[in-house]
Amino acid sequence: MKFCSECAHPVSFVVPPDDNRPRYVCTHCGVIHYQNPKMVIGSIPVWQCEGEVSVLLCKRAIEPRHGYWTLPAGFMENNETTADAAVRETTEEAGARIELHPLFSLLNVAHVHQVHMFYRASLLDLNYAAGTESLEVKLFTEADIPWDDIAFPTVSQTLKLFFSDTQKVQHGGEYGFHTHDILKSMRNPD
Repeated sequence: MKFCSECAHPVSFVVPPDDNRPRYVCTHCGVIHYQNPKMVIGSIPVWQCEGEVSVLLCKRAIEPRHGYWTLPAGFMENNETTADAAVRETTEEAGARIELHPLFSLLNVAHVHQVHMFYRASLLDLNYAAGTESLEVKLFTEADIPWDDIAFPTVSQTLKLFFSDTQKVQHGGEYGFHTHDILKSMRNPD
């Protein structure tokens, strides 16, 4: 950030009085420009048929990770709840109608200033189609998931937790709520 969005004067990156970290502060009008993590919200759309559990994935038509598979998810908008965001993103990216279930995973991705949240969901029908941000939309069983072509660590982690819990549910257990921190890979430092 170089200029104040309130008065268009230059900003300085300083620790404001009574704060504990640097912020962009306007030297003219005094406005402190707080920057906070972005919320990425999505769903785990599931279809069950004859005991087989499949998850709907989207092949990305946009960067980052164009051509890789992901759960339908995206940035939360103002004036919507996390549940609203999950349904909207699933509709936009996968053209799918879902029944939303409880929140399943919350993953902190601090190095990119994001928090990812995924709700479990049931597909209401098989009328789905790729939206403008997807090249393809397809159902996958656990054995068929293209693990090497999953777009983001948060999606891989969520899918692994989901299929692990699904095994427990099939033996009388329940789905849990999972939190996890995705740490920056030291193999690819930026």
